[in-house]
Amino acid sequence: MLEVRMVGINGRTAPAACPVASPANGGPEESYRVWACDNQVYGPVTASTLLEWIQDGRVFHDTWLFLEHGGQWRQAGDIAALQHHFQPGEGTQILLNRVEAAAGVCLADLRQFNIFAGLSAGQLLKLLQLAEFQEAAPREPIIRRRDPGDSIYLVLSGSVRARLEVGGDERVLARIRAGEFFGELSMFTHSPRTADVVAEEQTRLLRFTAEAFQKLITEDPAAAAPMLHGIASDLAHRIVDDNQRFQKEVAAQFVWR
Repeated sequence: MLEVRMVGINGRTAPAACPVASPANGGPEESYRVWACDNQVYGPVTASTLLEWIQDGRVFHDTWLFLEHGGQWRQAGDIAALQHHFQPGEGTQILLNRVEAAAGVCLADLRQFNIFAGLSAGQLLKLLQLAEFQEAAPREPIIRRRDPGDSIYLVLSGSVRARLEVGGDERVLARIRAGEFFGELSMFTHSPRTADVVAEEQTRLLRFTAEAFQKLITEDPAAAAPMLHGIASDLAHRIVDDNQRFQKEVAAQFVWR
């Protein structure tokens, strides 16, 4: 079986990169040549064939590829379209182990969120490095109404409730469970919190600030995009639900009168 793991062949370094000449929109699909460990260049092959070679363990993160239309030698792991198809490398795995040991958060904790489902291990590691881990005991406040807001909270385990106190009575607005998030409006608007959020049981959370999100957009927009899309989708569904509930309340009052 062809193995193409080598970064340099027989002690030689990989060829110098040429300037990228990206194909125009609507242009032909990119094809690739693969520099193998037998000092032979194979191809060109299509993207679908290359993905099969990655799955078969014939192309690795550090394999050098020549982009036919881009006119450039690049390592496979540096090509955005291929990054999500690689298992975490040794360096990434070591960092993951360190982060997991320090914060008690593992990749499985993040995989439960739909907004992270398509991210690679390396991208999830970036999220963990930018986030702040928190733990709350039952009945412990996490955020208070009217406090300054600049962050989103991801519930890793446990559950919390959003509440308002009206005339000494508590009105529960929502319950947020593992795999869900809250506080996203304040992260974007920096507006004061509109409700208290209290832990209902022992709860583990990740806090992600607006500053951290901006850093993620700058350093890894491919990781930030699905997170932003997921937050926007959740907000849109909430608006639809609130509108429907308001219409039902208005209709009920009209019929009663």
